[in-house]
Amino acid sequence: MRVRSFVVALLGALTVASTAAAADLELGKKVYAAKCASCHGADGKGNAKMAGMLKVNIPDLSGSAGKSNAELLKLLAEGKKPMPAFAKSLSKDEMDSVLSYAKALVRGSGGK
Repeated sequence: MRVRSFVVALLGALTVASTAAAADLELGKKVYAAKCASCHGADGKGNAKMAGMLKVNIPDLSGSAGKSNAELLKLLAEGKKPMPAFAKSLSKDEMDSVLSYAKALVRGSGGK
């Protein structure tokens, strides 16, 4: 009986975690579309037209694969010219979510 209760509780927790992760990715997708896609492109590979207008190289997001989440969150928060800082315009949850979405985008799952 105890094992059954444990299994039911574990499955419930996994369902909640999975639902929360999906919600985070959906929030991340929304934030990415509003704040990031104009420069980094819908696919994360960069927007050549915007790069030309800004006269900068906009890196493919897959190049950030070797960086830690802490490094990437710091970059999001503080910016790096010409990328603006987002610490004042995005909440911690939004920054965490957009980072998760961008990583999913780079992995090719497109946040799915």
